[in-house]
Amino acid sequence: MPRISAWITVNFLIEGLHGSDTPTVEMLDLGGGSTQITFSPQDEKTIRASPIDYMTSFQMFNSTHTLYSHSYLGLGLMSARLAVLEGIEGQPLEGSSTELVSPCLAPDYSGQWEHTEVLYTVKGQESGESPFESCLRKVEKLLFQKVKKAEDAKDIEFYAFSYYYGRAVDLGAIDEKTGGTIKVTDYMDAAKSVCNGMTVIPRENTFLCLDLTYISRMLQELGFPKEKVFKLARKIDEVETSWALGATFYYIESLHSQ
Repeated sequence: MPRISAWITVNFLIEGLHGSDTPTVEMLDLGGGSTQITFSPQDEKTIRASPIDYMTSFQMFNSTHTLYSHSYLGLGLMSARLAVLEGIEGQPLEGSSTELVSPCLAPDYSGQWEHTEVLYTVKGQESGESPFESCLRKVEKLLFQKVKKAEDAKDIEFYAFSYYYGRAVDLGAIDEKTGGTIKVTDYMDAAKSVCNGMTVIPRENTFLCLDLTYISRMLQELGFPKEKVFKLARKIDEVETSWALGATFYYIESLHSQ
């Protein structure tokens, strides 16, 4: 429901739901525990080839909208961090280690990271290849056969939210207040630069190599080419892109249909 409501919100704000010639735009969201993709397929093949639970239809403003929408639980950025660091989600069993060592961190880094009320000691390590390649192997292992490519999504305009936005701000690709656009390859090039230039980095940027590597690989696993451009925004026409507005419209429409 939140995925559909967020899609309704964004498309209402850009006037893509009013029966005008404005095409709908689609959404990517990267949270801490899960990541979502929601879009209106343009190709019937996508609808036929997709798992039935990925597809949903609803009526709004006298039109029927069919959406491809799926949430990948456990593949949000914070959960992915833990998995790439080879930790186990949830409170460790008594006697188990909370020390995590990874080539995705600066080789001489040692610090602490709290996740789901567990305090981990995280350390970097040397590797026999470039830090980016070493980290990428860990990310690829995590994502192997877990994400379904959305075949015609590459040809559709997408807005990207949450950690997609935050990490774009961190790497200086967009303004924190006004947003902007970014390509898959921008995340990838930044990941290579950050990972291969790692030294003991400030605490707030400890995971930037891992995060950017994960984001760039996740987008490719979803089926987006390296030159794909995404819009990044926190507000559209000065309205926050929260899911609440969409939920309201969805609820009102459901009342009208009863």
